[in-house]
Amino acid sequence: MGLDIVELVLECEKEFDVKLEDWRLERMKTVGDLFELICEQLQLPWGPDVPRPVGRTLMPRLGMSKEAWDRDAVWAKLVQIVTDQLQVGADEVRYFASFQNDLGAD
Repeated sequence: MGLDIVELVLECEKEFDVKLEDWRLERMKTVGDLFELICEQLQLPWGPDVPRPVGRTLMPRLGMSKEAWDRDAVWAKLVQIVTDQLQVGADEVRYFASFQNDLGAD
């Protein structure tokens, strides 16, 4: 796991107030993989739908409690974190986007 990914994971742990196990992170290849790990830690029910694109109405409020997160809010915040950490456009952050091949993370 490269430095870009380590920093991204640390930011996600801080923002979502979760602990992501190293052994599970080793298998993480896509934004969707990270999204599902976070949702699992937040005990959000799995949904068959891929998250919607980020829109202004989906952006979570600052200081949301763990119980206030839903899958759409997690996705919106994750897109924001990925764009900030990896310096990519929000349109590049897709569910199946590879951190290394598509987003250029080391």
